[in-house]
Amino acid sequence: MRTPAIKNIARTALVIMTLSFSSAGVAQQQTTTPPVSQIQVQGTGSVAVTPDAFSVTFILEQKGETVSKLNTQLQNHLNQLTDFLTEQGVPAEQIQSMQVRLSPWYENTSQGRKQQGFVLAREVSVTHNQIDQYDRIIDGALKRGVTRISQFELVSQNQQDAYQKALINAISDAKSRAGVIASELDVSVGSVISVTQQHGGMVFSTGRARMAMADESAAMPGQQQIEANVNVIFALDAVKNGEQ
Repeated sequence: MRTPAIKNIARTALVIMTLSFSSAGVAQQQTTTPPVSQIQVQGTGSVAVTPDAFSVTFILEQKGETVSKLNTQLQNHLNQLTDFLTEQGVPAEQIQSMQVRLSPWYENTSQGRKQQGFVLAREVSVTHNQIDQYDRIIDGALKRGVTRISQFELVSQNQQDAYQKALINAISDAKSRAGVIASELDVSVGSVISVTQQHGGMVFSTGRARMAMADESAAMPGQQQIEANVNVIFALDAVKNGEQ
């Protein structure tokens, strides 16, 4: 049989437990944040630029049995090429010759494929803003030790500025797309939650010059499209009564 003291203790414990559960429920309701409605869209922007320079990569090669001798010959041709380019008005900072490759040199003989020595090659990349001089520079380079040309194209020196403008257009495009979708859902576009660039800047040429198109050298250089892509997440807000 329970005494009055025990009954009072039991009632007090029950009240404390009830208050604890009630407080926990209130705290949980206060800390729980309803999910934010959002929409994710992709935006694309582009800016047209006209090439104002050309870029060409020359390859200098030497074959032989002794690497040191090959390097001396290659360095001699490189000096001749650099002097010629400088005389043609190409700035020194636009002449880059850092990449060097050394590989075995094999020849097919009656006894099979045998190594005859080594091939030492060096790449020289040149950018020049005088487009009408490209033929003269290429001809002169081929007379000064250049073995072949691996790449030739017309480029824009203001590509970074064009990309910044394309990026602004991409953001506007994303906002416009979000607005169209939100309108159909009877909601409004809210604040930006996140923005991500998908590429560092894509270049698409409508008239990119290649060596295979040398017969079209008299034509005006085609435009390039500098493209930017973004991924944007917007919050969605409910439309108030009377708002459209």
